[in-house]
Amino acid sequence: MGDFFMSPEELKTLLGGGTPPRILDVRKHAAFEESGLMLPDASWHDPFTISQWMGNLEQDTPLIVHCVHGHEVSQDAARTLREAGFDARVLTGGFEAWREAGFDVVPAYENDGRR
Repeated sequence: MGDFFMSPEELKTLLGGGTPPRILDVRKHAAFEESGLMLPDASWHDPFTISQWMGNLEQDTPLIVHCVHGHEVSQDAARTLREAGFDARVLTGGFEAWREAGFDVVPAYENDGRR
């Protein structure tokens, strides 16, 4: 497994490459709903039910996990996923850092991103 953190710029580069990582939006439900936006191709997953949905993830696909600011919610989720054998990393600065970098966001339900 690689580093625990990934910058928005690193993620943007990876998304333009061959096999992109899977992006997991683990913002708390209220923050997700309030924003109404998400990273392109991300899927929202309730951070409080990780044990229920992590079995549906592909073990060999790198995962990038983000919450609002990249602090405890996404770090806890990535740690849990790593302990289960996944290559999971945290988006440094979370959703807000991605937006501040000027990268694209899409309406939340355009991705059919509720899980």
